Formats: sequence, structure tokens, C-alpha cells
Amino acid sequence: MKVGVNALIGLIAVAALAAIGKWAGPYPTTFVFVMLCYYVLAQSWDWVGGEAGYINLAHYAFFGIGAYGFALLLIKGYPLIVCLGFGLAAAVIAAALLSWPLFRLRGDYFAFATLAMMPLAEILAYNLVPITRGADGVVLPPEYVLYQAYAIIVPVAALSFLATIWLVRSRFGYALKAIRNDEQAAEIVGVRIFPAKAKVLCLSAGFAGIAGAVQGWQLSYIDPPWAFDLNVGLVPIAMALLGGSGLLWGPMIGVLILYILQQMLVLNLTMLQATVYGALILLIGRFMPGGLLRAPLLRAIPLVRRLGFEHHERVAVNLPPPVRGVETLPLEKRAPQRDRTLLECRSLTMAFGGNVAVDKVDLAINEGEIVGLVGANGSGKTTLFNCVSKVYEPVSGAILVEGRSLAGLRRDQVSRLGVGRTYQIPRPFNDLTVQENIAMPLMFRDSALNLRTALAEAAAFAAFAGLGERLTARADGLNLQQKKALEFARALACRPRLLLVDEVASGLTQAEVRRFVQHIREVRDTYGMTVIWVEHIFSALAQVADRIVVLEQGSVIADGPLAEVVRNERVLRTYFGSAGAQVA
Repeated sequence: MKVGVNALIGLIAVAALAAIGKWAGPYPTTFVFVMLCYYVLAQSWDWVGGEAGYINLAHYAFFGIGAYGFALLLIKGYPLIVCLGFGLAAAVIAAALLSWPLFRLRGDYFAFATLAMMPLAEILAYNLVPITRGADGVVLPPEYVLYQAYAIIVPVAALSFLATIWLVRSRFGYALKAIRNDEQAAEIVGVRIFPAKAKVLCLSAGFAGIAGAVQGWQLSYIDPPWAFDLNVGLVPIAMALLGGSGLLWGPMIGVLILYILQQMLVLNLTMLQATVYGALILLIGRFMPGGLLRAPLLRAIPLVRRLGFEHHERVAVNLPPPVRGVETLPLEKRAPQRDRTLLECRSLTMAFGGNVAVDKVDLAINEGEIVGLVGANGSGKTTLFNCVSKVYEPVSGAILVEGRSLAGLRRDQVSRLGVGRTYQIPRPFNDLTVQENIAMPLMFRDSALNLRTALAEAAAFAAFAGLGERLTARADGLNLQQKKALEFARALACRPRLLLVDEVASGLTQAEVRRFVQHIREVRDTYGMTVIWVEHIFSALAQVADRIVVLEQGSVIADGPLAEVVRNERVLRTYFGSAGAQVA
């Protein structure tokens, strides 16, 4: 029923916009036409900026490329639909070509690289005279096409809104959210990050290109300053940020406010319009950095609060009731082959400059083993984990999982081989819920599940880890122990054959440690997982570990059963110290 009401409201809105183009005069039609062009630009930018977290300051360049591509065919007499398609294709091809160099950069470097593209595109447009006609510009056939252009931009704007809704409810959209939060953690749970980033840039560019084509057709003239002007190109970005980047209604609200404000200033101020306009944006950015729809003062208004729902709050799923524990997980029960080697490290070496963190480590772990990996701080334990999960590429040596070398594999490929891990410092996807965090690997492994099924199964993993009553809590609202439990549940949702656990028990109470030890034993005995557990709480390891591996300065100094290792003189001296006799 709720979906039907929303669909009805959407149809009424589109019908009202269409009526403007049918019955209104030239000025209101032009006013709404330009505003819809801005909306398409702001909304399509937000797929890269708000969803994937990459601030693309060259988004307007795709608008100009689409306009030029459209114009070059139109003046040669091609049908309108062909010209529009070519403008869209030109923008998408440009985005595909640029994605490889651009996405090798992150953060501020990505933003500055895209910023430099705008003046570069304008210079190219001036100098590629055979294509762009340089400073003379491209003059289109002198036809009055305002109403025809308006009839095209209305469905394009509606499609951009529908595409945003699709992103909220799709696996692709969740891949972008994972990338926005933590690219390394996203790869560890199975997300292929570069194809996802390239696809969203192409999708974004396609909508910008079609908007440029339609507005260029309406204006009948295209030149480099209009197509690639940096001052104009930053306005749609400001609109998206003002309303609330990453929110369904954020770009639309930002466009409505800033565009109307812009027109009012032009009409009522003869000077300093840009100064007042910029000052207002700066003030809002200073005091409402998340956008108007996230401002606490405005969220007290019921309508604003509803418009300001985060995307995950709009996902239409039937959440299972909160539970405290589960008897079984949605995992295949299997008995491990204890005589079969699952993980093998051969002369594994990892160095950072002159600092050798892992030094020619030889290690073999059989299926079904629970191995405690211990050593002083800086002994190479986490570095070894990072090599196995391909966070680091070893400088020499080999790592084999079930006999297959990990050389040349990406992190997501290693994850799909059956390697799951937690981090010493938890790295959840902070602005997603507990349930969404755990659902991530369920959506991106080989047996990929749709969003609804993944969320349903994620509830069982959350309950197993003691988070059954925190399903809808955002990860950034959890305490440290809950974040560690979340990471453990997310690692289990990777359905690993080899589970790498990095200091999950630190900071837990004795009862919580006992419960976690029981979980480790259960995932091995019931689901056949092999576990390597890095832990400083040695009493926890002693309860469950089949063998202990001790590292010192990146080298293995002991490897054997607990009773044997704790009597090793070197281990007693370098790791246990005065507590060694008590442990023994």
C-alpha cells in the first residue's frame, strides 16, 4: 500500500511538471526547464559523490561533452534520437576512459585531479577547432524548441530519481556504500571495487551528458565557456551538498532552494549577487555540514525528518524479530579433513623499506585446526594476516590456500577462496546498520544473495555474535566490544574456510571471553572452519587452541602444542617473561 501511494504521488508530480510544458508560458517553462537540468546534474553527481564517496569536481565536463556530441550530429542532419544517443554515448565513453587514471587516486588527490579537468576540457574545446569550431562555437539550426526540450528533460529527471531509488535497494548501491566507507574492508568481504566505481561514473556521466545535449539544443548555441565553465560546473555540486549529499531528497531540496535563491538575487540585486550567494552557501556549510536535511534543528520538523531519512532507512524489508542467540547459522555443516593442509606459507617475507616485518616464515595449517598466533607487539602477527588476506603483497615467498597460490590475486578473489578476517582495530562500515554490515559479504560472494535474503540471513549471524537486538543500530553508534562482535559476525558471513581473528577478545569481560571461546570452538566443530587467532589474552587461547605459533621480530621461534611451547626457553624469555612459569 505504501509503495502504491508513493508511486501515485510520483505520477502526480510528473504529470504536474508535464502540464507546465503544455499550458504555461515561455518564462515559467524555461524556469522549470533549467531547474530540472540542474536537478539531473546534481542527482547524477551524487551517485559518485554521495554514494561512492568520491568528490568529482569535473562532473560538469560530461555535461559539455554530451552537448558537443549532440550538436556535432544535429548540424549534419541526423535524427534527433540519434543525436541524443550520441551525446549520451560520448559522455559515457569519456567517463570510461577517464575512470582508470582517476580511480587510481583517492580523497583530496581525486578531487584535485578532477578539478584540473575542467579548465583542461575548456582549453581542448578552444583548440580542437575541426571538431568544436573553437571560440566560434557550434550554432544549431535556428528553431524554437523550448517545449520539445522540456518534454525530454521531464522524463530524464524522473529517471534520475528512479535510478537513485534503485541504487538504495540494489546490491550495486551497497557496493558503493561499502566503497565510500572503507575500500579495503569492502574488498575483504568480496566487493570488486574498480568495476563498481567505473560503472557509477559512467552512469553519472550518461545522465549529465543527456542533460547537456537537451539544454544545448534548447539554447541553439554551444561554446567552450558555456560547456566547461568551472563557476557554473560547481553549482550543481553545491546544490547536492546543500540539501544533503547521499540522501534521496537531498539534491532535489538543494536545487529548489539554491536555484530559486539565485534567480531572486539576480532580479533584486544589481551588484554582489555572487558574493551573497557564495556567503550563504559558506554559512550553511559551516553550521549545517551534513546538509539542510541532516540539520538537527530542521529535523525536528516531521516533514523534514521524513525527507532526511538515510537511504538504508528506506529499504523495504521485513526485519526478523530481535533474538538473543541461534542454534545454527546459515552455513554448511561439514567435518574438516584434519590431514589436509589448508594454508601454507613458504619463506614468506614482508618488508617496509629496511624494516623486515615478516622474515622467511614457513607455516602449514591443516583443516580444522585452531592455531593461536602470539608474539610481542611488532612481532609481525597482523602483518602476516595482512599478507594472507592480500592487504599487503609480500616481497618474496609464497602463500597457498588449498594448494592454490595467492600470487596475482586481488583481495576480493582471495576472499572468495574462503579467507575471512577481522581487524585488530574494528573497521565496520560506519554509516550502515549492523544488519547491513553483515549482509555485505552475503551479497558479494560467489553464492551472491539478493538484498532481502542477505538481510534476513544477516540477522542470524548477528544473533550468534550477541547483536540480535542491535540489528538496526548504525555501526558508528556501537561500543568497542560490539564493533568487535560485528566484525566477527561479518567475517563469519564471508563463509570462510580459513578464519583470521585478530584480537577480538581484548577488552571483553571474563564471561564474554568464555562465550567467544565457545563460538570459536563451535565454528570449527560444526562448520569445519580453520581458525588462526591472534590474541594477547593467552588464557583465552589456552582454552581452545590446538597449537601455538610464536613470532619474534617476524620469525617463527616456536610452533607446537601448548604444553610444549610454554616450556620453550626462548618463548619464556621473549614473550611470557616472569609469567612463563605460571602459564606452564
